[in-house]
Parts: sequence; structure tokens; C-alpha cells
Amino acid sequence: MSQIDLAKRVGVSQPAVANWESGIHDPRRLMIAKIAEALQVSPDWLAGATRSAAEADKHPAAAYIRRPLQHTPVISFAEAAKLLANPDADPHAVAEDYIPVTSGAEKLFALFVDDEAVNLAFPKDTLVVIDYADRKPADGAFGLFQLEGPPVIRRWRGEPLRLEPASSSEAYGPIHLDAAPPVIGCVRVSIRFH
Repeated sequence: MSQIDLAKRVGVSQPAVANWESGIHDPRRLMIAKIAEALQVSPDWLAGATRSAAEADKHPAAAYIRRPLQHTPVISFAEAAKLLANPDADPHAVAEDYIPVTSGAEKLFALFVDDEAVNLAFPKDTLVVIDYADRKPADGAFGLFQLEGPPVIRRWRGEPLRLEPASSSEAYGPIHLDAAPPVIGCVRVSIRFH
């Protein structure tokens, strides 16, 4: 069966079939069932077959393409604060919108940032994706912290304990701390819209 024939039978383009065959990326689970039906083989066999050394991933984007696509809920800062008290809460229940994201993390939400204190790292209307399963930011990483008032995104520093801005304005300085503040989650990705 040619790539064109298989593509027609399963409802994709010929280049998609070529990418599967070359190992650039794998078909998703639902597509595996369609391919198995078209090839008259078991989906388990098709999904479980191991690749030969010649078929191993060689494309630089292969690891990225294999990561699952997640429809990440976009929520407000107020709703994000609620995840601090209840990390098992479902941000999908309060989603204002969704953004497709690929990440190894499973507990994600996104929010739009409009904070002059971090405008060098996250200009106005940057969408920031937060991993709310990770509450231990690495030194120098950005996190979503709960201080007094609404949550803030700042750079975490451990020695001495402080939250640093990333601002074009000298009006914002570091927030020195006696103890680590509550962490809602760590920043994983930021997306600028133009």
C-alpha cells in the first residue's frame, strides 16, 4: 500500500504518513486504531512494535514532537490563588480559554501577565504557563508566589531568601523574606502574542 493510499484511508496527508514512516513523529492513539484497521492488523501489535536501529529517532525535533499536546486552561490570577489551598482543584472548571502546550508536566494552567515588575521577562499580555505540581522553584527560576494580595510572578533566589523583579523600572526592588513564601507553581513556558 502506498503512502497516498494509506493517507486517504485514514484521513491524513501523505506527508503525515511519510513522517510516521521516517520516525519524525508517531501517530496519536486514535490514529493508530484507524491505521491498524486500514492495514488489517491489531492496534496492540501496531502500537507495540519496536523500532529497528535504522528507524530510531534521528530528527532533532523528534523528542519535542513525541510529547503529548495538552489543552492548557487559561485562568485568572484569582483562580490561580485557589490552587494553593487545593492543588487537586481542576483549573479546567474555571478556564476562560485554552492554549495548546507540549510539556512533560501534567498539571498546567496559563495566565496572562500584566505586571510592570516583571516586564523585561514577561512583557504586557505575555501568556505564562505554570506547572502547579512543582512548588520548588530552582534558584533563579520564575515562580507564581502568594504574598499579601494577589499572586505575583517573581524570580526566586535562595541566598538570601528573596523574590526579584525583572523590570525596566527602578521602582521595583527585591522582596526580602524571612521564610519561603507559598508557591502556587513554577513557570514553564511563556508565549508572547503580537
